Amino acid sequence: MPIRLRLAAAFAVIAAAAFALGSWAFASGLSSAQLRLIDSQLTVQLTQAARYLPSGSATGRATAPYLSPSGDYVIQLVDPGGHIRGRSQDAGAAPLITAGQLAQARHGRISVTNTADEEGTRIAAAPLDGHPGWVAVAGESLETYDSTQSQVTRELAVGGAAFVAVAGLGAYGLARAALSPVERLRRQVAAISGPGQTASLEVPSTRDEIAALAGTMNDLLSRLQQALARQRTFTADASHELRTPLAVLRGELELATRPGRTREDLAVAVRHAAAEAERLTRLTDDLLLLARDDEDRLGLRRTPTDIGALLAASAQLAASRLAEAGVTCRVDAQPGTCASIDADRIRRAVDNLVDNALRFAPGGSVIVLAARADGGDLGIEVRDSGPGFPAGFLPHAFERFRRPDSGRSRDDGGAGLGLAIVRAIVAAHGGSVTAGNRPGGGAVVRLRLP
Repeated sequence: MPIRLRLAAAFAVIAAAAFALGSWAFASGLSSAQLRLIDSQLTVQLTQAARYLPSGSATGRATAPYLSPSGDYVIQLVDPGGHIRGRSQDAGAAPLITAGQLAQARHGRISVTNTADEEGTRIAAAPLDGHPGWVAVAGESLETYDSTQSQVTRELAVGGAAFVAVAGLGAYGLARAALSPVERLRRQVAAISGPGQTASLEVPSTRDEIAALAGTMNDLLSRLQQALARQRTFTADASHELRTPLAVLRGELELATRPGRTREDLAVAVRHAAAEAERLTRLTDDLLLLARDDEDRLGLRRTPTDIGALLAASAQLAASRLAEAGVTCRVDAQPGTCASIDADRIRRAVDNLVDNALRFAPGGSVIVLAARADGGDLGIEVRDSGPGFPAGFLPHAFERFRRPDSGRSRDDGGAGLGLAIVRAIVAAHGGSVTAGNRPGGGAVVRLRLP
């Protein structure tokens, strides 16, 4: 069921309940007012009931003539024995009240509603002044009262039905008018279908909740567009990077299968194919890590870790390549520096930074791996003495598949994922990473971990 119909139905039900409650209160108040008026009129008749006393009442045998009171009233005078000794012309020969009510009336005034001649009658009874044990009874037909109550009930029912119908239709109209901007937004969102189409909704100038919703949806669509653009770029760059080692691997295997190849030629082809397969494996692992980071699934296993030992392990891993390049690596960490981190992830980030530094560090230079406690945080730096980062590259250093112009060849640079992986690992730890150039020359990358 549409929201506008549900709102209209709910409003109609509430309006009906409110009108019914108000009608009951009105009818009850009107009934009480009518009965109070009748009772006050009957009280006046009781004060005049003595004129119906029979002559010779001392003997208790004579009866008064049947007088007719003004208005539609009946009067009875009942002696201590329960016999009617005086009454109006239409009062009837039977008492208007029961024996129990008569007993109550001898002690004080009462007002009751009884049935007389199959008709509702309002009755007031009270002790007769100057005659102990006698009771004066006055009654009035409730025909007018019942007619008034029936008419009021009918009119309230008809008016209530009309009120509820108008309230429901009004609520439907208001709900439809209020939800029309939402429907317009829905149509605009449904019209956004093309992958290259700019997704933007018209924001009303009303400055209300609908305008806020449109603004929020525009922000969401913008983030989705940016995520989709990043995904397309990531897919295209990944495909490009994967195509190169796959093509080289395929070429080496095709050469190896050609007739006339010597044993040495086959061994060289296998070594080249193994190198490309290793490069392909590293690239696939990097892409998988970044994909998990995009989905916030880069799980961490934090353990207390000796940072100095971790940096020393990274330097030891690169020892052969350092020696081949004529570069030394120095670890500068205060003994006992520990932190609760995922050692494998941070080790991978440091290894990536060492690889980058080794790629550009000149022979005879020193790569420094430093760590220090900074308040409640841990700072890790990897410094080299190479040419440093190009100024135009620094703003994009941690973007995926970004490489400086000097590192675009396969021999000089990787896939451009090393720094992106460093940022993903540090961000998963809740830290930050920055890249810059040293005043004396060389690049420096700083990791700050909580």
